[in-house]
Amino acid sequence: MPATTWGPSTVPDPVAWTFATGGDYSEQYDWLTDVLAAPTGGTQHRRLRQSPRTMLAFSALESGANRRWMDVLLRANSAGAWWVPVSIDARALGVAAAANEDTLAFDVAGARFVEGGHVLVLGADPRRFELREVVAVEPEGLVLADGLAFAWPAGTHLLPVRRAHLAEMPSVGRFTADDSGLVQTRFRLDEPLVTEPAFPGSLYRDFPVFDFLSPAWTSDPMWVPERMLDPVDFEIAPPVVVDVAGVALGKTTMQYAPDSAQAIATFRAALFALAGRWSPAWVPSWAHDLRISANVSAGATSLDVAGPLLSTSAGAIAPNHRDIRIELFDGTVYYRRITGVATPSATVDRLALGSALPAAFTVAQVKMISFLTLSVQDTDTNLLRFMGPDVAQCELVWRELDHGL
Repeated sequence: MPATTWGPSTVPDPVAWTFATGGDYSEQYDWLTDVLAAPTGGTQHRRLRQSPRTMLAFSALESGANRRWMDVLLRANSAGAWWVPVSIDARALGVAAAANEDTLAFDVAGARFVEGGHVLVLGADPRRFELREVVAVEPEGLVLADGLAFAWPAGTHLLPVRRAHLAEMPSVGRFTADDSGLVQTRFRLDEPLVTEPAFPGSLYRDFPVFDFLSPAWTSDPMWVPERMLDPVDFEIAPPVVVDVAGVALGKTTMQYAPDSAQAIATFRAALFALAGRWSPAWVPSWAHDLRISANVSAGATSLDVAGPLLSTSAGAIAPNHRDIRIELFDGTVYYRRITGVATPSATVDRLALGSALPAAFTVAQVKMISFLTLSVQDTDTNLLRFMGPDVAQCELVWRELDHGL
């Protein structure tokens, strides 16, 4: 039997996706967290991915020769690697670039170009493009590893790209009325699309406060007072249910809608700091949980609120529900811990605070008093949907922690 000789395999170069991108562009970040739950309700969270797996989804509508070329590439490379543009970060060439030039001049701010990565220089025709390696990212443009093959006019599209594969085979719509095709694609990136993690807000009791962006009221926040229950049923007697943690570990669903390029970048940086279910943050309920009933003097260590509420047995302060956020109409915010409750009258609860309030304010100056709960996300997946480069939406589901802080 003749011997079999194995030669080096040839892997085709990635194919650049150069077609129009539109529809609902989205970025999905999939983290991986190992959550170890104690029998009494406490949890330990271990981060298992340094950066999330990322999916880019968008639609492409092409007609005529462009549509036929798109069909050819999809048929030939549906299982292969692609250079996928991060189209939401598209920029325009500031000044014309000549052939053999190794710099591209434009405003890079906010776009996710990276050193050692690639830039797609794209003309109006999807067959006319260049893919160039980036050796330096500067505020005023990119430095390329090699000179350009063609001259490009000012206004040419410049897009950061990442190597990727199709997450699933796309469905291509065929229009019977004309020579057009609509394809909806989802790409799984092979390279990271990283945002530097950062929390823009304040620190309270060693953890960040997730209050730099309030929820969008297009959908009301939903709160579920879940508990860690352990039912026991021997079938011969009424079932017994044990409340293991002894406190509500609520779950709250909130919609967020950053409405500027900077707000989107800030929100995305916070998502990367949370890293799915890994990192906790203080989350306000954004509800009028307490109503102040008396003016506050500078240096006060107590706060009078309408009661009876927390002074009752039903409202008794729980270990994970004793921190508040006081917001004034002028934008001033105080975070304080409730350390005790007194009842100076039948309609007032006097809350003892862990530290003094530095300035005086009146009842009319208080916009909202909300409870803060130390929480983590209830999922390792975040889906950021874009309605354009300046508007995005994202749903976060928060899970309260049972902590002894």
